[in-house]
Amino acid sequence: MRTTEATEEPGMARSDSADPGMSPHLRGVQEGGGTVVKYPTPHFWAPGEYGVPSGGSGLDPAFQVPLWNPHEYQNRGINWLATQPESALFFPPGLGKTSTSLAAYLYVQRLLKRRIRMLVLAPLKVCQTTWLEEFTKWKQFQHLKVGLAHGPDKELVIKDDYYDIVILNYDGLAWAKEYLVAGKSDKKIHNFEILLYDELTRVKNTNSQRFKILKPLLTTFMFRWGLTGTPVANGLLDLFGQIYALDEGKLLGRYITHYRLKWFHKRPGDEFTWHIDSINAKTLTDKVGALAMYVKPEEWLELPELIHIPIKVDLEPKALERYKELEEEFILKVDDGVITAANAGVLSSKLRQYAGGAVYQEGGEIFQTFSTAKLEALEQLVEELNGEPLLIAYNFDHERQRILEKFPDAPCIKGGMSAGQVQMAMARWNSGMAPIMLVQPQAAAHGLNLQFGGAAICWFSLTFNLEDYLQLIARIYRQGQTKRVRNYALLANKTIDGYVFKVLNGKDTDQKSFFNQLLILAKNKS
Repeated sequence: MRTTEATEEPGMARSDSADPGMSPHLRGVQEGGGTVVKYPTPHFWAPGEYGVPSGGSGLDPAFQVPLWNPHEYQNRGINWLATQPESALFFPPGLGKTSTSLAAYLYVQRLLKRRIRMLVLAPLKVCQTTWLEEFTKWKQFQHLKVGLAHGPDKELVIKDDYYDIVILNYDGLAWAKEYLVAGKSDKKIHNFEILLYDELTRVKNTNSQRFKILKPLLTTFMFRWGLTGTPVANGLLDLFGQIYALDEGKLLGRYITHYRLKWFHKRPGDEFTWHIDSINAKTLTDKVGALAMYVKPEEWLELPELIHIPIKVDLEPKALERYKELEEEFILKVDDGVITAANAGVLSSKLRQYAGGAVYQEGGEIFQTFSTAKLEALEQLVEELNGEPLLIAYNFDHERQRILEKFPDAPCIKGGMSAGQVQMAMARWNSGMAPIMLVQPQAAAHGLNLQFGGAAICWFSLTFNLEDYLQLIARIYRQGQTKRVRNYALLANKTIDGYVFKVLNGKDTDQKSFFNQLLILAKNKS
């Protein structure tokens, strides 16, 4: 087997450390043809690299594209990805995962001394916004040829070697597979060396069609990198699919059934939930720390204060009485033992809707209004803010319709919008032209920068999904935000709202424990 030493070129900045921090079994990457590339010591970016002159360009500074100047943690992230072919960055939202991964891509290209290509999987809105914008913002990345494999020319884009980087929506895997591997043999027919998952949590469900399509493709890539700020928002059970997508089961095993039985347990009377004790949680986190790098944002960024403000709302007596009837129906079904995961979700959804003042009837298009208490509380908050911009999060479409009756000029970001429509709404918000904007968490939780338009968000109704909850808050609580951020939540008294708020805080505590253990592990290694 041939061995190629990938040394750095003259003038390339590097650290004095002799150990790149790799686990022993990842010190080399095997290329097609049997070449093993050994990696040098960690690399740190310096002016003048990758063909970018350190001096001026002769243009007026106002027209020059700025150089990307990474934080120290981003330099560590570049080396983490480039020296570990199967690895992840668990950077909290707003810490520059995209630019870090672009720099890592360029660094690997320098190490291998040849052109390489990268396939990026990302949610559609992230494809259309973050990835199509990031490489144009910084001088180091402007020479890259980036193509979006979406729309009428998607097949042409994914087949065209002209592009250094191809961006593909996760749902596009269904049609794109035939351009990556050949038929039932799954023989590689593409020439991408790197597979990058932006929002790695999108592959956490091993039973999904997306994961099943992806699984046979994994071996066809030399590098597999993952990016996410919320890897365990809904618990450590979600780690299995994400880590498998990186290492094909080397770390946590090949079967999720074995993973569950090894690390988790069920409690008497709770047949739907897998639990993990603190010892297993620590041990599992330590294992994942071999592949995943985490940084605490407070240590590197001067972010303003984030304040969580619950606003208690009293439903009208008659509305509360009808809510209690619906709640009693839910409790009776639990007591009778006829509750299933499916109808539990339906009933809890109805309870959350009702707490907001309306419920969809059978069929899901017509809704009936029972209360205006939350709408009145929202109006009062808007009045108290006295023109200060407010982002309003809603979860059900009838909430959007009812809120827009009160604030008809408010733009909205919701599912089904085109990239152009989203950009127009973002532009109105960030320019200060829209004092109020409505957002559906599932549609706006990833890839949008809304920090320039305001520093206040209000949840008309909460979601059980901690990932959507934290990611949406991070749209305004991120680099570039200069004001204290307030996160309001309208909570109807004596309803499910209080329980959802408690569940979110509990899940957040679990994720914080996971991140803290990763930090401890990293410090012990250093």
